[in-house]
Amino acid sequence: MKINQRISISIILIIFLLVLTSGGIFTIGTPTAFAQNTDSPKTVPRTVLVELFVQEGCLTCPTAEFCLEDLAWEYGTTQLILVEEHLWGDGYDTAETNARYNWYVSDGKKGTPDVFINGLTKRLQGLSCDCVEGNYECYKDAIDEELTRPSLLEISASKTIINSDYIIKGMVKNISDIPLKDLAVCGMVGKEGDESGLYNYIQDIFPFQNMPTLLPGATFSFKYIPEISLTPESEIDEEGEVLHLVIFVQNTVTKEILQALYIE
Repeated sequence: MKINQRISISIILIIFLLVLTSGGIFTIGTPTAFAQNTDSPKTVPRTVLVELFVQEGCLTCPTAEFCLEDLAWEYGTTQLILVEEHLWGDGYDTAETNARYNWYVSDGKKGTPDVFINGLTKRLQGLSCDCVEGNYECYKDAIDEELTRPSLLEISASKTIINSDYIIKGMVKNISDIPLKDLAVCGMVGKEGDESGLYNYIQDIFPFQNMPTLLPGATFSFKYIPEISLTPESEIDEEGEVLHLVIFVQNTVTKEILQALYIE
């Protein structure tokens, strides 16, 4: 009786093991393979920041201004943000715009017009040719090239009113699969004039807020209080002054701008 019971138990165990094996639940000598998350990092369109450095009295600056202002209207602020930074005591320059140009160029060749597309990613000094169409195409090609590059960062920000002051709050997120270092958040406030060269001329540049190394998925929060009051849209009339705000993330070593955001 005991022998028969043992045989029955053995048969049951064998059948049970065969069922597990055929179902792929149990293997011998081979570790079980677990599925991995193969989702790609989030894709965010790149917004290109174009900085045009100009000076009143520069004979070739109006061509660069005309071409880039036309492109800015063509693309819109979700793809292209144009800021115009005046230099060298022309009546529209500031200490910040002069300092930023010196930071870019250092002891290198200086002169206007000087165009920086996403920082030092692409620099176009002077004009590419004498005709407007040729310069337009040159700028457009450089901008289109930047637009094809995926963004490594996502920027979100908004402005609120607290005690009659505008507070700019936002967050930067690493949406890539690699750590990002040597980054800082910065921003600018620009005025809108009626003349070419005053499309969005910068009046205030925020100080850099250095970020720690951002691991994939990590975020960094920032806050700014502009020195220039931002006029509420409800108070802007046909003759009123319009101010514009842009936030961007820049590598302080390579001086490349990784992403930009125009705040409505």
